[in-house]
Amino acid sequence: MRRILFVFFLVAIHSFGVSANENKEPSFDYPFLLGEWFITNPAPESTQDNFLTIRLSFASNYYFTIDIQKKDYSVERWEGLYNASDDTIVLGLNTSTPQIYAYETTHNRLNLNGITFHKALSKPLAGIWSSQVLSGEDILASNVQKLDLILQPDFVFMFRASGEQGQESIKRGIYYIENDHLVLLYENGETQSSYSLNDDTLTLSGTGTDMYAELARMR
Repeated sequence: MRRILFVFFLVAIHSFGVSANENKEPSFDYPFLLGEWFITNPAPESTQDNFLTIRLSFASNYYFTIDIQKKDYSVERWEGLYNASDDTIVLGLNTSTPQIYAYETTHNRLNLNGITFHKALSKPLAGIWSSQVLSGEDILASNVQKLDLILQPDFVFMFRASGEQGQESIKRGIYYIENDHLVLLYENGETQSSYSLNDDTLTLSGTGTDMYAELARMR
């Protein structure tokens, strides 16, 4: 199966060449697809599959990239537009021969034509974070005194906001990252923040709210 998938991707790479559509910013119905995914060849020296790793990237503007690192360490790339339904992904929409794949996904696993990809955390965001600086009208109006955030490497999170009188609000769910945005998905809602990471300081600023927080890595 891995060889079949690799051949599909390699044929597509040599067949198609398209440019990015950087201005398209639609809403996205399948957030679990977003991010970077990879598989590795477990035995490159003893198999006929001519790849070391395959990396996929799906963005919310419906743009994808596929990079295949071959055994000689050269990299083949295919990129273009895609579309998705509940169980099907179509790659290369703006080409004469788009490729159709069946898929299933969880928050950190993508099964594509029977091959399981794992989600990649490209930056060292995983850890336990606690607020050192809080500002902004919205967060101060809510009397929040402290924020604690746990980001697990498997894309599960726990978020706790503590108030002046010791009251707490806790949310648990799934997170994903796209460019400089951190999105927390939980039951009946989501929270979006712009983020930056500088050594062991995680800075969050609210999207659509007046909120700013600097969190220090605890672990």
